Amino acid sequence: MKTLLVAATGFEIKNVLKHFNLGAENYVETPTFDVLITGVGMTATAFALGQHLLPGKYGQVLNLGIAGSFSPEFPPGTIVQVCTDIFAELGAEDGQQFLPIQTLGFGESSYTAIPPLQPLDPPLSTVKGITVNKVHGHQPSIDALKARLSPDIETMEGAAVIYACNQIQIPCIQVRAISNFVEPRNRENWKIELAIENLNNWAIRFLTKDQRILF
Repeated sequence: MKTLLVAATGFEIKNVLKHFNLGAENYVETPTFDVLITGVGMTATAFALGQHLLPGKYGQVLNLGIAGSFSPEFPPGTIVQVCTDIFAELGAEDGQQFLPIQTLGFGESSYTAIPPLQPLDPPLSTVKGITVNKVHGHQPSIDALKARLSPDIETMEGAAVIYACNQIQIPCIQVRAISNFVEPRNRENWKIELAIENLNNWAIRFLTKDQRILF
């Protein structure tokens, strides 16, 4: 069965699309893998996956994109694998305390990806991600988030992809390239092109390996 490559934007996987001579459509099929461009954010991602990620259609999902890092261990340009991802804002406020949805008794906010049958070769550093509706750029809220969840990175889609894969019990490989540190917003410190170049180089190698079809 094929791999479904999922990304929020075509820009994040532009070199992959160019390397394999793929068009700019939001959904492209190839003999060995398909590409789904979902749009930015959890809602757009969930809708797009609901249309295309059907039981029995794919053997695994490869989710690619850029991310912000909370840790100096993962500077801009670093490629990481997100194995656990959390819906950071899913819950309720009780004064200054945040109550996650599991505390309220309405579900879970943290999801761990089903791993592929064969580990990544070479392996990537594994991290804990959070998925947010707003990327963080205010130091007090950054500090509060780090104290509450101890995340390594943040994205706007990752947990939604892992959640969808878990619902139909298929492996999910979420790979992110760090484009910036999570800090008070400073575009001069961003390294988006470096992150995209490194991410795409990794993805092209992964997709062209003979073992890319694992099932």
